Amino acid sequence: MLKTFASPRLRLLWLGRPSHATPPKLAFALRRDLALLHAAINLDDLRQACGDRLQPMIDESVPFDDPAPGPDSDPSPDADPDPDPDHDHDPVPDPNPHHDRYTLRVGYGWWLLFRFTGGEARGVALDEAPGA
Repeated sequence: MLKTFASPRLRLLWLGRPSHATPPKLAFALRRDLALLHAAINLDDLRQACGDRLQPMIDESVPFDDPAPGPDSDPSPDADPDPDPDHDHDPVPDPNPHHDRYTLRVGYGWWLLFRFTGGEARGVALDEAPGA
């Protein structure tokens, strides 16, 4: 269910009052996808309805999963991976701290950005797709 909008333009479009600056094809696609967000009860509903257009938002400040080996790294296979077995290691940080944030590709060079928790889409915003 749609709860909150971060964009007044989208809110007006959802209420049936699109801006004259919004091209008709984009307005149609946005209304379609907003209706999908409104009808979804859980994330599986969104995945089934949107397919690969729905993507989790990824923290792009972390460019790689594994650090590249540096000059101080020991490439030998015999190296002990844990030299201090009694030392408690810090838990692995969540690679995607935005686990409840998603992007939905609308088309025409635009994305919907939103948080989806408890069956509610919050902070729905419109953003230009990268490279568009």
